Amino acid sequence: MKEVARLIRRHFDGIVAWYQTRQTNGFIEAFNGLFQAAKRKARGYTRFATMHTVLFLVAGKLDFSRFNPHAL
Repeated sequence: MKEVARLIRRHFDGIVAWYQTRQTNGFIEAFNGLFQAAKRKARGYTRFATMHTVLFLVAGKLDFSRFNPHAL
């Protein structure tokens, strides 16, 4: 019981925030996954502008098949 009480005290702010908003960090985790995928695809590029562009391409889920039938 003491460990449960400590756990609740440590996470009290997060528990109250979830109770008030009913939102999880799922959106942030999904965005982080997109960012990690963009980092893998942009491997070797040194400029942040290139990384930024790849992130938009990954997050935008654009359909290039109209322009290039071999695009995935």
